[in-house]
Amino acid sequence: MKINISDSEMVVMRAIWTLEQASVDQIACQIAASNDWSVATIKTLLGRLVKKEMLATTKSGRKFIYTPTMSECEAVGLMGQELLDKVCAKKHVDVLVNLIDDAKLTAENLQIIREALAEKTPACHVTCDCLEKFSACTCDHDHATDDMKVMEVIS
Repeated sequence: MKINISDSEMVVMRAIWTLEQASVDQIACQIAASNDWSVATIKTLLGRLVKKEMLATTKSGRKFIYTPTMSECEAVGLMGQELLDKVCAKKHVDVLVNLIDDAKLTAENLQIIREALAEKTPACHVTCDCLEKFSACTCDHDHATDDMKVMEVIS
């Protein structure tokens, strides 16, 4: 599943994840003032999120109640995978290092990362996948040399 949501839609999703389920009025109380949005704008964003299957709706009297179809952790995991899918496999490490550099992390967070790294099985070899994914490569390496290295390892 792909998560293709805008920054504005993410604001709405964060409010709903916090509330667990919510009506338009409850969501508006959470986010309308800080974003200078009308109720009509929030309804439009909710409609888009329902269409994208990020939210489910149930009717309660005359109001709709919006419930997320996945947890915030699941959504963040999918967004992270989508980011890696958009980048050459050889540059995944750069993405991860930049994310770690930019993130505010506690000592506990760093310990969790260390444990995850300790459990990670290293790949024997990472090859450029730009030509497969994007039909073009902007990596700073020679594909012919990479192919020769692969052939040497195989031989």
